[in-house]
Amino acid sequence: MSSYRHLSAADPFHADSERAPSMTTTTDETTLPADERAVRQDIDQLHADALDLARRMKTLATVLDHGDYSAAGGRVRTAVTHIWRAAEDLHSAFHTAPPRCAGPDASLSRLCGRRMRYLAARVARRAE
Repeated sequence: MSSYRHLSAADPFHADSERAPSMTTTTDETTLPADERAVRQDIDQLHADALDLARRMKTLATVLDHGDYSAAGGRVRTAVTHIWRAAEDLHSAFHTAPPRCAGPDASLSRLCGRRMRYLAARVARRAE
């Protein structure tokens, strides 16, 4: 018979592997808040976090592009692309989530305009 070691789905990588996951995502007790505003705020926060992660990864890729680490820089750039696409999906989810106060028949352009004004105000607050 074959003698192989069974790897469980809970631990797909060796603990000392460079591919060991550094972030754990659990979906066991995920419940949607009853408040529509809270749902949209959660989506908005995830979107902001994804954009922040993409920016940090881009900076890392720029640093890794020099010297012997150029292959790693290329892989990080690929990851940046995936994260950026995920952020765009979250942005789309924001628009399909229950509107805060515009009602369910609000146009996408109206919601997007509100979102852009909100993000601009948030960036301005951070800059102060």
